[in-house]
Amino acid sequence: MSEMVFSCWGGKVTDSRTGPANPDDIALPKEMPNGQKLKGVMGWDGLALWGDVDPVDLARAYAEGLSRNSCGQCVPCRIGSKVILETMNRVCEGLGIEADAANFKTLALRLRNQAMCDLGQSSGKAFLDFLENFGGEFASAIAAGKKIPRGDFVTTTTAPCKSACPAHLEIPTYVELIKKGDFAGSLKLIRRDNCLPGTVGRVCVRPCEFNCRRQNVDGPVQIKFLKRFVADYEIERKRPTGLPEGKPAASAKKVAVVGAGPAGLSCACFLAQLGYAPVVFEALPEPGGMAAVGIPDYRLPRALLQHEVSIIEKMGAQIRYSTDVGRDVKLAALTESGEYAAVFLAIGARLGTSMGVPGEGEDITGFFKGADYLRDVALGREVYTGDTAIIVGGGNVAIDCARTALRKGFKSVKIVYRRSEAEMPADKVEILDAKNENIEMMVLTNPTRIVSEGGKVVGVEVVDMELGEPDASGRRSPVVKKGSEHIVSADTCIMAIGQAIDLELLEGMSEIETTKWKTIKIQGLNRLAAIRGKVGIFSGGDCETGPLTLIAGLAAGKEAALQIDRFVSEGSTEPLDEWALNKYIEKMKPYSAKEDVGQVKSTEPAKIHHMPVETRVRTMEEVESGFTHGEAIDEAKRCLRCYRLLVAAKA
Repeated sequence: MSEMVFSCWGGKVTDSRTGPANPDDIALPKEMPNGQKLKGVMGWDGLALWGDVDPVDLARAYAEGLSRNSCGQCVPCRIGSKVILETMNRVCEGLGIEADAANFKTLALRLRNQAMCDLGQSSGKAFLDFLENFGGEFASAIAAGKKIPRGDFVTTTTAPCKSACPAHLEIPTYVELIKKGDFAGSLKLIRRDNCLPGTVGRVCVRPCEFNCRRQNVDGPVQIKFLKRFVADYEIERKRPTGLPEGKPAASAKKVAVVGAGPAGLSCACFLAQLGYAPVVFEALPEPGGMAAVGIPDYRLPRALLQHEVSIIEKMGAQIRYSTDVGRDVKLAALTESGEYAAVFLAIGARLGTSMGVPGEGEDITGFFKGADYLRDVALGREVYTGDTAIIVGGGNVAIDCARTALRKGFKSVKIVYRRSEAEMPADKVEILDAKNENIEMMVLTNPTRIVSEGGKVVGVEVVDMELGEPDASGRRSPVVKKGSEHIVSADTCIMAIGQAIDLELLEGMSEIETTKWKTIKIQGLNRLAAIRGKVGIFSGGDCETGPLTLIAGLAAGKEAALQIDRFVSEGSTEPLDEWALNKYIEKMKPYSAKEDVGQVKSTEPAKIHHMPVETRVRTMEEVESGFTHGEAIDEAKRCLRCYRLLVAAKA
C-alpha cells in the first residue's frame, strides 16, 4: 500500500494500479493548514489515497464517524450505520465472513437511495465508491482473516453552508430545531459560536445562503432571517437567555481587549465563558465599533446591538468606553503593567479613505469619506445636506452612504461606480433596496476631479469607462473612454471606496509587525502577533485581515479567545485542530452549483417584509421586519440537512 496513489474524488480517477500516477495528480490538499501531513481522505465526493493508508481501515474509520454523527431520524442511517460499523469492525479484527461484502453493499445502497438527509446519502455514495474501487481489497481482507492495524484518523462533519460561514455555525441543526418549534434550543446552539445573533441576523452578507444546496432546486433557505427570528423571539417574549451571569472570580486572570467591535466583543464573550476577566477598551462612547457607527439604524437598530452587548457585559466582560488605546492609554502600558495575561487587538478599520483625485479636501463643505460620514450621522453630529449627493464606490459602505444621504434630506442621490452593476461587490439585496428607493446607479463611470467653488462642492468631473480584459480577481478591468470627461452637478461627494486601519497605537511596539497593506501581522491560525515579556499579544478582525465581514470578525474573536486560553493556561502557541480542520474543508469547497440535488422544485424562499418605500426614505427606523412563527417554521422545513462526513488519515 505504500506506493498507492489513487483518487476518484469529484469523478476524476487517478489510479497507480493501472498506470503511472503521482500524488500531485490529486488536487486535494495534502496537509492541514497547521502543517499536519495527510495521506488520504474519504468523504462525500469519493476517496483519495497518496500514502500507506489501508483503504479498508479508512472505510472502517468512516463507518465509525457516520455511526457517531447520524441523527437517527431514518432507519437506513439509524440502523444501517450501526450494522455497517459492526461489519467493518469485524472485518478489521480478522473475523469477517463471506456474506459481509454483499450485506455491506446492500446497506450502502439503502443509505444512498433511502436516507432522509445528505449525511446518509453522501455516506452511501462514499461506501459505494470504496466498494467499486477497493472491493477486491475488501474481499481479500475478509478471506485473509487477519487483524488490520488502526490508523490515525481525524473525523469531522461539514455542510456546504457551514463550511462557507466564517464562524462555521451548525446551520442545518439550528434550522432543524426551528422546524421543530424549539426556538430557544436553536438560539442556544447559535450562541455557541455567535454572540450577536440578532445583529448577524440583520446584516450578515450570508455566504451560507450562496452555498445552500437548496438554491440548486428553487432558492436558498433564508438562513440569515431564521437566525434573526429566534433572536427576536427571545426578546419579544422576554425569555431568559440561559447564559451565565455574574462578575468574574477574584482569581480570574485579566485579558485586555482593544476595541468593542464584533471581533473584540466576541473575544470578550468567550473569554468570560472560559473563566477570564476581559476588560474591553473602546474609543467610542458606545459598543459595536463600525457595526454601531458604520451600519445605519435602518439596517441595524442600535438598541438591538446594545441589548446583545449588555448580555456579554452581564457574563462578566467589563467595557471601558471613551478610552482610546494609543491616546488615553498606551498599548505598551497594558503589556507592562502586570495586570493582563494577554492582549487582543481588535481595533477594526475605522478610517475612511479617498481616491486622491484633484479637488479632494476635508475642509471643503460637502466632501466626506464614507466611513466618516456614516460615523458622524450615527453619533448625531451635524452633517451638511444639500440637493444632490454623489457617492463613489460599489460596496456595501457606498450603498449605506447613499441610502443614509437620502434619509438625511438629499433630493437626488447617485452612486458612481467604475465597473458595471454586475461587478459591484455590494450585496445584491442592498443594491436592489437602493434602486427601489430611486437611488441612481451611474455605472461604468469614474471620478477624475472634485469641482468646488468658494470652498463648497459644486460637482464631480467623471469619465466614462468600458470593460476590458479580466484582472487578477477575475473581474473585467475598467478602461477609460478617451474624451468622455464631463461634469455631474452635485453639492456633496462622499468617497466610499474603502477603509483603513489606524495603527497609531502601535507606536513604540516594535515587536508587532505590520503588512504592506497596513494591517497587523499574525503568525497564522494561532492569531499571535507578538509576545512582549510574558504577555501574548493576539489580533483579529478587520485590523488583521483588512475590511471584511461582521461574521468574520466574530469568528476571529472566538478563535482568539480559545488561543489566548491555550497560551495562558498551557504556554502553547500551537493553533487549535478545530480551526485547521475548518480551513482544510473550506479549500475542498463542499458546494457545487452544478450538482443535481435530486429534488423537485416545490417551494420558493420566504418573502422578506419591508416598510413601504415612501415611508422608509423619510426615517432611520428599521426597514425590514422578521418572520412570523409560521413563516419561520415553513422556511426551516425547506432545509435539506446537507451534512457530510470527512475522514482524513494522518501521516
